[in-house]
Amino acid sequence: SAAASSDVIQQILVEEGSNILSEQVLVLLGSYPLRAAELEAARISLERAQLEPLEVEAQRARVRAVEAELDYAREEVTSQEGLSRKGFSAGKEFRDAQLQARRAEERLHESKALLERRSADVELVLREAQNRVIQAEARMASTMIKSPINGRVLRLLMKEGERVDMNPVVSLGATQNMVAVAEVHANEIRLVEIGQRATFTSPALPDPLEGKVASIGEMIFGNSVTGEDPTAPRGLRVVQVRILLEENELAERMTNLEGQLRIHLEPAGEP
Repeated sequence: SAAASSDVIQQILVEEGSNILSEQVLVLLGSYPLRAAELEAARISLERAQLEPLEVEAQRARVRAVEAELDYAREEVTSQEGLSRKGFSAGKEFRDAQLQARRAEERLHESKALLERRSADVELVLREAQNRVIQAEARMASTMIKSPINGRVLRLLMKEGERVDMNPVVSLGATQNMVAVAEVHANEIRLVEIGQRATFTSPALPDPLEGKVASIGEMIFGNSVTGEDPTAPRGLRVVQVRILLEENELAERMTNLEGQLRIHLEPAGEP
């Protein structure tokens, strides 16, 4: 069965009898829209963070531009100083050139500081954004009930609008691998081997199903299967034997079907 934490069922995406795949979303819970919106916001933040290296390059370009301005301002200071000494320029032009050079130095200092800070933060910002996406994905995953197997929806156990509270929501079965369980008397289990042929019959099936012994139990139990005979003995000491049956579309829809199993005791591999 598939279950979830305390939440309200918003939408059931499958029907009874539906074939399903592993990791397929079966049910959406009430908090899904909020968690989906949070994930989208986190992904947008990650996209912005991934642009940070471009911002660093842009800041480097601004630093180079300010350095060029400073070089020009210093050349202008030198030029105005020479003209002022020769009497070809008033002192005001020289002082203005010095002021422009100081302002360029300040802008260069600010630009380099910003470049250093952005260069140091770029990896941290990216990691933080990636972690936010991972956390948002985990929160959204908790609002979806997914199938753990390939198989079929056997039964819907709850309805939309009901609160889950850790209760099973959907009953699933891996019906593509139909297994019949036989109870073999403990005194006869030594005759059963892995790979031996077996035949399953039931009034619900038009034809017998063939299969092979897939596993033999390791423990002895009291029998729990009496079949259709009410006079069949109880309290027998038995071992469970699992038979892997051939594919059959009708049988796949009849989980817990009872019938008769005959294991052919010739050595495995013989016709």
